[in-house]
Amino acid sequence: MGVTPVEPFDERPTEGGDAMTVPSNRTITGSVARWARWLAVAVAVLAVTVLAAACGGGSDDSDASAAEDAPAATLAMSQESLEAASEEMADEEMMDMDESAREVRLTSGGAAAEEDMSDESGTDTLAAGVPAVPADLGRDIIYTAWIAVETADVAAAAAQANSIISGLGGFTFSQDTRTQDRAYTTLTFKVRPEQFSTALERLSNIGELVEQSVNAEDVTDIVVDLNSRISTAEISVNRLRDFLSQATDVEGVAELERELADRETNLERLRGQLRSLRDRVDLATITLSITESVEAVPRTSAILRAWMASGDEDPCLGFTDLAAPPDGDVGFCFELENEGETVLTEVTLSSNELRFNTDDLSVAEGTVLERIEPGERAVATLSLPVTDGRIAGRVATRGLEINVRLSAVPVTETGTELARLARSHGLYLFVEEEDTPPSFGDALSGGWNALVAVGNGVLLVIGALLPFLPVILIALAVAWWRLQRRRARRADG
Repeated sequence: MGVTPVEPFDERPTEGGDAMTVPSNRTITGSVARWARWLAVAVAVLAVTVLAAACGGGSDDSDASAAEDAPAATLAMSQESLEAASEEMADEEMMDMDESAREVRLTSGGAAAEEDMSDESGTDTLAAGVPAVPADLGRDIIYTAWIAVETADVAAAAAQANSIISGLGGFTFSQDTRTQDRAYTTLTFKVRPEQFSTALERLSNIGELVEQSVNAEDVTDIVVDLNSRISTAEISVNRLRDFLSQATDVEGVAELERELADRETNLERLRGQLRSLRDRVDLATITLSITESVEAVPRTSAILRAWMASGDEDPCLGFTDLAAPPDGDVGFCFELENEGETVLTEVTLSSNELRFNTDDLSVAEGTVLERIEPGERAVATLSLPVTDGRIAGRVATRGLEINVRLSAVPVTETGTELARLARSHGLYLFVEEEDTPPSFGDALSGGWNALVAVGNGVLLVIGALLPFLPVILIALAVAWWRLQRRRARRADG
């Protein structure tokens, strides 16, 4: 049994740019060795069988049973030796396959199978949220992660994150911080792949974890393809340089120089892509977003209503617009309602027009104006006299707009004071004037006012007719002339 020799060949790019999968010298040597082992085992089994047959033919009848057992025992030992040799060869074959897989480019099926194996082995770790770096399988993998946390002190959390990365041998690549309104900072870190999972675990614990996204991208095929293209481009550039050194024609030299420049540019571009890809593989990227946590603020709300009534009427059944007599009392009613989720404290009512304070109010029995619980209401009343058309020193005979203001401080269950609430409500009061008999001065003033009104009317008529005065004069002159002619005719007749 002979072994067919196999010519060694190497990986070469095809016309489409993809590399062909070819065996290496180590793979061929392993195959020859395996065939040699199988041949040796077969020869040993054949020799043992022939020996057993010879021993069986030369023995007497008394030793027949022993002669029959000897070939069986010998055959069993040969079978065990064959199985042991087969297992040893299978193990060596697997080792050769692993070594050859590192040297040659995997086909699409092999790459997919190895990628499936790596995904299957890392499923449990990824599900836990912090992926572990897989074993070195000769793959080029880019690790990226996004972590979002919330904490009360953004600056302290950012300093802690920088300390964690520095302790792991990484560095801060960029940082973006905002302090207005709600504090916020974003940091980008670079760490070694072997420290990737540790960095994720520690950074996730500097605050309350809100969001986490981890990604591992296998770029082995891209790296192999770039290496193949770079090798091909280098060979092409060197060949063109040799042609250029031997060229003598001016046009040929110019054409070769242009082609060489294009190919050198393409070569540098491929090298740049490979360097960029290598940098991303050698350093994993982690983006950490830290946001200031804000406690949920309870809802605060207050309602203010106000009414007026004159005399002994109930002001809480009154109106927002009132016409009051010139003398008497005007009653005011103020209703406060807490529709929020906090207690209203330091409640005060005021008005610049009425000039009163909280102490001047009469509060309904069973309520406390200074402290109103959620869902409760408080009612307060006030009575002010009207004298000579004035209320609280303000003239109301021409109408008076009254603005009532409410001020309160909401307090949470833990005793935290929130922003002060302010509400307002508008009223309109009109005081009627008294009916008194007119005096001589009032009569004289009234007559003079009448004459002035008549004179103004005459002047108004004259002013209106003044543009037509020439026409009027001409018409009067014509009328007067015709009248004189008639008189003269009558005198002659």
